[in-house]
Amino acid sequence: MLRYLLLVVFFVKVFADEEEENRIVVLNDGAVSGKKYWNGDYYEFYGVPYATVPKGKDKFKSPLPAEPWEGVKEANSLSSVCEQVYLTDDPDDEVMLHGEEECLTMNLLVPEIANENNLVPVMVYVHSGAFAGGSGNMAKYNYLARHDVIAISFNYRVGAIGFACLGTEDIPGNAGLRDQIAALKWINKNIKKFGGDPNRVTLGGYSVGATMAELLMLSKATDGLVHKLILESGSALAPFAINRHPITTARNIAISIGFNDTGSLKDLNDFLINAPIIDLASKSKNFYLTNSTFGFAPCIETEIEGLEPIITQSPLDIINSGDYKKIPIITGFANMEGISRTIKFGDWRDKMNENFADFLPADLKFENEKSRDDFIKDVLKYYFKSEKITHESLQAYIDYFSDSMFKYSIMKSAKLHARKSDKPVYLYEFTYVGKLNMKHYYMDRVKGASHRDQTAYVLDFFDHVTKPKDMDTRDRLTTMWTDFVKYDDPTAFESLLMNVKWLEYNEKEQNYLEIGAKLKMKKDIFVKRYVFWDKVYTKHYWTPTAVGVESTKQ
Repeated sequence: MLRYLLLVVFFVKVFADEEEENRIVVLNDGAVSGKKYWNGDYYEFYGVPYATVPKGKDKFKSPLPAEPWEGVKEANSLSSVCEQVYLTDDPDDEVMLHGEEECLTMNLLVPEIANENNLVPVMVYVHSGAFAGGSGNMAKYNYLARHDVIAISFNYRVGAIGFACLGTEDIPGNAGLRDQIAALKWINKNIKKFGGDPNRVTLGGYSVGATMAELLMLSKATDGLVHKLILESGSALAPFAINRHPITTARNIAISIGFNDTGSLKDLNDFLINAPIIDLASKSKNFYLTNSTFGFAPCIETEIEGLEPIITQSPLDIINSGDYKKIPIITGFANMEGISRTIKFGDWRDKMNENFADFLPADLKFENEKSRDDFIKDVLKYYFKSEKITHESLQAYIDYFSDSMFKYSIMKSAKLHARKSDKPVYLYEFTYVGKLNMKHYYMDRVKGASHRDQTAYVLDFFDHVTKPKDMDTRDRLTTMWTDFVKYDDPTAFESLLMNVKWLEYNEKEQNYLEIGAKLKMKKDIFVKRYVFWDKVYTKHYWTPTAVGVESTKQ
């Protein structure tokens, strides 16, 4: 009898252990099984389909619903990537296509405590990659999930397939944004089954991911899908946020891969539909254009009957109008964003001396050359003391790109949201330098935080840290971000690590949090340089218009 009882206890324990190690979630499309993380109280679901890529001549169109499956799908695919290419610094290297056409999958890290009777908040990230690369698998989100929020990443179409924009029925534009909205709609519909609260979804992003996250927040198409916003080193007002010449961009890339330009939009449309994906992908990656853009980018859409538009106005006009959803926002930048451009310092400094006009932000438009050249003189005086740009000008070079490419637009966004919305805006400057910061050629001469460095402490880009200060920085950031997700307050609870109250940024009290080796509340960041840039943007900002419509300056 005793032997029988022991046998029963053994089988019950084995069954219970299997239940604990795996969680099965039954969706309308099929069931998925996630495995419990080996060192944390959450389950990992990798590669869950949220939509289907349209094929053939429809490949530039909106995504289709996910195709149902039978049985239980093991959600363990860690390698899903939308089609893109590997690029190296050597022009003689072979161009290799990476990824797959059917790539619209999602990763969910689900805390053990989350279930349909105990819904937890949801945090969704849009990945970076200059609109032409990256994936939902380029980082892991375990440091967020351990704070009892469901952390989600996903793939979207990139490069020409994701962002070519002709305003035609075949290539209407913004396919990548349509994928992102499909992901948010899938989350709204299905997240309860994982234990997530569809009414507490925070959308975050880093670099161009932040740019697209803010664009999505401004779109009517996401009403009811997004409830908070976290922007890391990016804004919908950045020079690279909107393509002001989408047809020209598409035409130039088509010509570079063999298109015989006839001047016909239909011919261009048909060529792109039939162009090899490896050619489109290889010409889509433009990390270092001198005008602070990346080539392909979201566009202002021409409205097409039967197609829900994503963005039909300039983001600046939308914010100024106040006609958008007002939600709490965290936004900010690293103190030396321009370090990310130093890889080109050796090549660009002579070119800047020859023709600085090539290095002006793409969202400025001057009525004549004199007006442009007068501003260039102001820039050269303000940043380079009207002297020749040499190897000694490194810090000025960093400051110029920090301000023109990133900081001004991020501050403009923060100021406008604080003015137009009654919801809190939390502004930060990231100054910490540790092991996870971007490595660059000038680390012996320059010490500062570069573009997207803060994200390396929020997410796990597969680098290990052992120093207490690095771990403290990671703990501070992930705690603040997830407390904002959970409580609308990034410093909801005081602790040894969180010994500062993060005050809101507004027009009267321009508070911001410096995130360095310690946390410090400060005021009035980027004041003089903001005035310098705002003066020219007030007069020469180039308002983007719908594809096919001649753009004019504001």
